[in-house]
Amino acid sequence: MTRSVFKRFLFFSLIVALVCVLIVCGILTMPVSDFIESSKQINLEQNSRNIAEFLGEVAEDDIHSLANQESEVFDISVKTITESTNSVLVVIDTNGEIVHSTAPNFLKGQTLPQKAMSLISDGVHFEHGTLQNIYNQQYYICAVPVTANAGGTDTIGYCLVAQTTLWTSDYIPSVFMVLLVVIALAVITIFIMASVYAYNATRPLKLMAEAAKRFAVGDFESRVYVNSKDEMGELAQAFNEMADSLASSEGMRRNFVANVSHELKTPMTTIAGYIDGILDGTIPPREQNHYLRIVSTEVKRLSRLVTSMISLSKIDSGELSVKKTSFVLQDTAFSVLLGFENEIAKKHLRIEGLEDDTDTVAYGDKDLIYQVIYNLVENAIKFTDEEGYIRFGFSSKGGKTYVYIENSGAGVLPEDLRLIFDKFYKADKSRSANKNSMGLGLYIVRTIVLLHGGNITAESEPGEFCRFIFWLPDPPGKHRELPDTIKEDK
Repeated sequence: MTRSVFKRFLFFSLIVALVCVLIVCGILTMPVSDFIESSKQINLEQNSRNIAEFLGEVAEDDIHSLANQESEVFDISVKTITESTNSVLVVIDTNGEIVHSTAPNFLKGQTLPQKAMSLISDGVHFEHGTLQNIYNQQYYICAVPVTANAGGTDTIGYCLVAQTTLWTSDYIPSVFMVLLVVIALAVITIFIMASVYAYNATRPLKLMAEAAKRFAVGDFESRVYVNSKDEMGELAQAFNEMADSLASSEGMRRNFVANVSHELKTPMTTIAGYIDGILDGTIPPREQNHYLRIVSTEVKRLSRLVTSMISLSKIDSGELSVKKTSFVLQDTAFSVLLGFENEIAKKHLRIEGLEDDTDTVAYGDKDLIYQVIYNLVENAIKFTDEEGYIRFGFSSKGGKTYVYIENSGAGVLPEDLRLIFDKFYKADKSRSANKNSMGLGLYIVRTIVLLHGGNITAESEPGEFCRFIFWLPDPPGKHRELPDTIKEDK
């Protein structure tokens, strides 16, 4: 049987509460005991002095005269005093002989031990004990001198007043019951508070567990809402962000499968149809070259798709490595444009920004940056209007090398611009099928630029232009300069 977090938290809280109550009780015992001891001493000394004054007045100048007292007033007075203070009285002379006693175990004529007398004869004596074992249990004991005529200077004897302590058998049950009541009330209160707190603290965990089970069967709609701003709130927020990411990934996965299926089906159907037409003679020999060129175009389209998929796989697996060298960006741009010469000629596009003879040197992986420029140029050619332009720009400042590629045309809407670099995203889904796009090109571009430690942004004015700007950092502590092989060619 598994133990829930709620039960463990509640059990732990109760244990901590009990330990804290016991510690507090233990800590309070000493000051409370000291307070009782001090209060008892003050009260007992005051009562003992009052009794000593009374005895001095009655005895006058001889303490033994108390033994001959037959006055009922004296007996009643002594009894009233001792009962009101819950104490017992023993009167002794200066030699330790007992003259009068209300304690049954102290008899007249007995003499106290010399050790006890040495303590009593020093003046007012107070202790919590047995006074050298002359009492059979611990008492609060106060010994006060009795002076002649209640105020004289001659000591004629001593009075010993003893009171029971709070820790005798009469008090222990009461103290124990009070302690039990305090502990019981503390446990009940803490149990209620800990239950409410533990429930509120663990409820989000339970909701997250239930939501995770629904995630396992493909339901990504569940969310956990927590208003607290503590760690539990942060966990719930992270969980919801994870759910959003999973839902987005699931949507992209489905779109990916649909896109891949469509992108593979269309060229393969075209290729198969034209080849079958050539083989069975449906397409006459004079038209075969035309359709073979179409087949070649579709094969290249499949090749680009496979290349994009391979790049995506390397990116996702972390296998894409960067080998940085110095190279001329204009040379890379020219190489890319040569591959699109036919497409550029068909749409009568103008290429601008490459007329300057000044070379701009970048520091990065030449092959990967070639792919970046290739994808951006391919994207520009697709969406540039007839007889439009594609403009390049290169600059170096602040330890960075900037490249921008701009094209005229419809541009990108603001709501699409912030998502344009996302994986599988297509700004115009109705047209993108005809543009041979899967929404991977710009995602790959951004990933490559970020791997170089740079960044890429997009700007657009709908109906006017679309511009992509990326930058690469210069090598740390080095100046930008041409490689030796390039210098020789120049």
